[in-house]
Amino acid sequence: MVIYLVLGITVLFLIRRVLDIRNSKVKSITGKDALQAHAEGEATLIDVRTPAETSHGKIQGALEMNVTSMDFKNNIAKLDRSKPYIIYCRSGMRSTRACKIMEKEGFTDLTNVSEGYIGMKY
Repeated sequence: MVIYLVLGITVLFLIRRVLDIRNSKVKSITGKDALQAHAEGEATLIDVRTPAETSHGKIQGALEMNVTSMDFKNNIAKLDRSKPYIIYCRSGMRSTRACKIMEKEGFTDLTNVSEGYIGMKY
């Protein structure tokens, strides 16, 4: 019985996520393409991982803005909402959340690294 409940909740969560993505203007990009766009100056990278995670490795030149921090909205408020940003976390989940927050705050050119940092370092 519990397994069916968990399975049902998981399915509902996935359906909601798909619908959120369809209604969003946030683009998706691979780790390799994100690094190339950053190197060519096409967009600013924003790392939304925790300080503990970034201490194990980070992309040079990326802004660090922990999405789980109470200061996340204050930090993004200092950015130009019209500029292009590429957002990443460890695996792509928190960066999706960060993109949703940023989109609600009026950012117009957001791209999520679907593979996260994991896909960028290999």
